[in-house]
Amino acid sequence: MGIRFSKSIKLGNYLRLNLSKSGVSATVGKKGASINIGKRGTFLNLSPSLVGVDGTGISYRKKLFGFSKDKKTTYAPAEVSQTTQTAAAPVTASSNTNNNTNLPSSTPEVTITPADILEEYSKNHEAKVNIHKYAGKIMSRDEFEAFMTELDSEASKELYQLSIDGDEDTIENFIGAFMNHLELAYDVRVNYELEDSTLYVDLDLPEIENINTEYPTISKGKIVYKKKTNPQLKEEYAKTVMSLGVFLGASFFNVSPYISTVVMSGFNSVRNKDGDLIDQYLYSVKFTRDIFEETDLSEIDDLYPFILRFENRINLSSANNFKAIKPYEMESVAAVNLMIEDAALALKELGYKTADINRILPDLMSKQLDSVSDYLREGLRLLDATAE
Repeated sequence: MGIRFSKSIKLGNYLRLNLSKSGVSATVGKKGASINIGKRGTFLNLSPSLVGVDGTGISYRKKLFGFSKDKKTTYAPAEVSQTTQTAAAPVTASSNTNNNTNLPSSTPEVTITPADILEEYSKNHEAKVNIHKYAGKIMSRDEFEAFMTELDSEASKELYQLSIDGDEDTIENFIGAFMNHLELAYDVRVNYELEDSTLYVDLDLPEIENINTEYPTISKGKIVYKKKTNPQLKEEYAKTVMSLGVFLGASFFNVSPYISTVVMSGFNSVRNKDGDLIDQYLYSVKFTRDIFEETDLSEIDDLYPFILRFENRINLSSANNFKAIKPYEMESVAAVNLMIEDAALALKELGYKTADINRILPDLMSKQLDSVSDYLREGLRLLDATAE
């Protein structure tokens, strides 16, 4: 099917804003090691390859500095635990790891224990499978306007007012800026288009292959990795892709109060019987602002019943198997498709072969015509041209 909407962006960047229940923080650094600075302190982040557990999805995070209670001092060194377990060899990392220039020269050596690895896996797993819980409260129009009055810059106030009033370019720029500064645990591409107060989103979902096939547990003081069963993988994947859709839907509502509906359509790529990659849509849901504003997403563990509260196209079995669906379309696109279908039917009634009609459909769909008659005439022209 391809990209249905004109705006497209891939999530992830080296300079990121991280959204969490505790607020927004900034991260600088590249793959492997980085420094995170937020209101809870400064943290060292190490990738799975640097802590020696590559392939598991486990990274490591250690607090370097915390905010001092003395308001005159911005930072104060935080206590770094050196506790180890003798039953397992500790994994250590210091400031010269991988010669990464983003790490400060004063970075203390950290010791990673099996308990640390297990705790970090649990945090990472929760953040991926239930990312919707980190979306935060959905702001009402009144809350948007109250927030706008607190801005110092008149230019910023003007932009927010344009967003509140429904200026399409401003809202889409805000969406692009938000996604450019959002980091996820997997690569995701988002295609989007605003039509009136409805935001249509096509979400290129991670594949089930992105789900870690093993999970850690502690046995006799050591980390042991166990294989997840196929049902476990399917359940985790279903939760992950639904949670991601709800998280982004909530986030887009918080871009502008003008957005009343987010039509979220999630798809992944599969090979058809001819071996060609095609887009297979797993769900398409018409999220509405009113329900999101009254819902505390952090309290929802089972998202499927929540999704069923909205107009939806989703077919998920009790075994967590998705059946492919046809996604909702923009009203303007749906109207064009209907005219093209009527024109194609007329061509068939005139005696043209289905294979020849299908061959010209991509050209017809690329045209901006006003009526069935116009598409019929263009179809006849294309068929005559191919016959020559």
